[in-house]
Amino acid sequence: MKNVRFPLAAFAFTVAAILAQPVQAQPGWTPTASDYPASKVPAGLTSEPIINTPSKAYFQTRIREGSSQGSNFGGHYALLQWGCGDGCTTFFIVDELSGQVYEPGFHLMAAKGAPDANYGFHYTADSRLLVMQGCRSNLTESCGKYYMLWTGTRLETLVREPLTTTIASVGEMH
Repeated sequence: MKNVRFPLAAFAFTVAAILAQPVQAQPGWTPTASDYPASKVPAGLTSEPIINTPSKAYFQTRIREGSSQGSNFGGHYALLQWGCGDGCTTFFIVDELSGQVYEPGFHLMAAKGAPDANYGFHYTADSRLLVMQGCRSNLTESCGKYYMLWTGTRLETLVREPLTTTIASVGEMH
């Protein structure tokens, strides 16, 4: 009987590990919020954001004010966004449990000539999926609709649907 326990335990562990993996993109597949559920947390959860870099310090008032509104994304995160120029949005993600502030490292730009409905963020409080439509920073070749998974420390691109338009502006960004 001892010889059976180890294979059964190994099998159970393998099955659990496979089931714990996020749903992976398949050709022609579009991720949905329900594919990536977030952990349930108490409503109204807030934490003091940790301001520990120059860019976070530059936006500390917006980060603190936005974080004080509580979580709105991925269970216990606050996705904060604001304009950074014509057709530009910058954003940060704050962990409302720990106060850690994450910087995505790029801005979202509107694609030139695209309707306003084709630009911006779509997310829910109970999912780790972030859908972004526009251009990453001011790179024309980056324009598209991105389905991004929040891992808890960074955004991973699951699917990108390219846009064929150019960006709204290539001027200096803040």
